[in-house]
Amino acid sequence: MTNDRKARGARAEQARLERERAERRKRTTLTLAAVVGALVLVLGVAWGLSALGGDDAADGPVVEPRNVTSGGVQHPGAAPAGAPVVEVYEDFLCSHCADFEAEHGAWLDDRAERGDIVLRFMPMTILDGTAGTGPAHDAMNAAFCVADAQGAEAFWAMKSALFGAGYASGDEEPSETALAALAQDAGVPGADACIQDRRFVPWLNEARETARERDVTGTPSVFVDGEKLDDVFEVRSAVEDALAS
Repeated sequence: MTNDRKARGARAEQARLERERAERRKRTTLTLAAVVGALVLVLGVAWGLSALGGDDAADGPVVEPRNVTSGGVQHPGAAPAGAPVVEVYEDFLCSHCADFEAEHGAWLDDRAERGDIVLRFMPMTILDGTAGTGPAHDAMNAAFCVADAQGAEAFWAMKSALFGAGYASGDEEPSETALAALAQDAGVPGADACIQDRRFVPWLNEARETARERDVTGTPSVFVDGEKLDDVFEVRSAVEDALAS
């Protein structure tokens, strides 16, 4: 009996030691998993910032694109001195901007083409919030890469292509490859470096602050002869009133 009790005691002690070792292995595994998870998270954030251009793009030198007039790109139509000036602040990822373009874009283009108005596209990367980079910046930067290289006519073609690409639906974000392809279709085959470098992102951030100083808090926002419209979808009547005055 004594030997049996000793044997049972030895087995119990062995079982206890095994449980302790198992617990130590479990704690070690959990600790390693937590460390690895944290490392993956840090690397993922770093990669994400790099993919978006990161702080490097936002903190680069401010370079104003060529072919910019009063902070925007003017429609190539020739309007006489004194014609009403229509400024439209838009973001290529903005669904309301896409709706505005569908309803009024062609009409405004036609009035500008006929020389009735001065039509000016104004950049506002509002869909990136307060961030200095992001998909809205990428699309806008690509458009101004085109303006810088080939001027207003190519920019207006790129503007139509960006809204036509459907980025405003939110289903897909613009990639560098897709933006370069749209730029090529707009007549600028060599825009890849400008798009990849996000060359005009710092300038776009300054433009965003300038827009906010004009009380532009959403897109689209429309000004006719310097007066902000309360309802952008009343732009036609506002233009007609300006032409009649």
